[in-house]
Amino acid sequence: MLNGKKRYIAMAIIGVELLSLPAAAQIVHRAVFEIKPRVVAVEIPTDEAGLSRFLVTSNDGFGVDAIDLIGVINIEVRKSGSLSDVSRFGEAAQLPGKASLCAESYSALGSPIYAATRKTAMEPGEVVDQAVIFEFRYDASAAPTFVFKPGTEGALPPKNCNLNIG
Repeated sequence: MLNGKKRYIAMAIIGVELLSLPAAAQIVHRAVFEIKPRVVAVEIPTDEAGLSRFLVTSNDGFGVDAIDLIGVINIEVRKSGSLSDVSRFGEAAQLPGKASLCAESYSALGSPIYAATRKTAMEPGEVVDQAVIFEFRYDASAAPTFVFKPGTEGALPPKNCNLNIG
């Protein structure tokens, strides 16, 4: 037990601590934490020539480049659906950019084909709930590689086209 002066000193210390809580909360509230942009893309295997699918999730905007592809590419982005009869995706997702577009890939070394301006997550949830599906359709004789680049600084706008692949 604390007696006399020790009790008052202990109460004063506790009082100062309690009074400093709102100030500490303001500091934490106003502190800017830098979160590194991330994008994760997992290819979904398909047997169809000229089609590539990716399950994609990000915490910021991102860009997509096509490598080893010269020509037209149609891009479709689905924000929700099912991967199989039991596995759903996108319940807490949003479209990161346009839902569909036609872009031209003009260099085998890499061309920007899609620029996402925001993250895929719209609400809190599991990673697959915050994911979207990208479908790329291109010439069946091509074998391109798709590179998903985090952040919007390096995401160049794609060269749009008016052609559709049949």
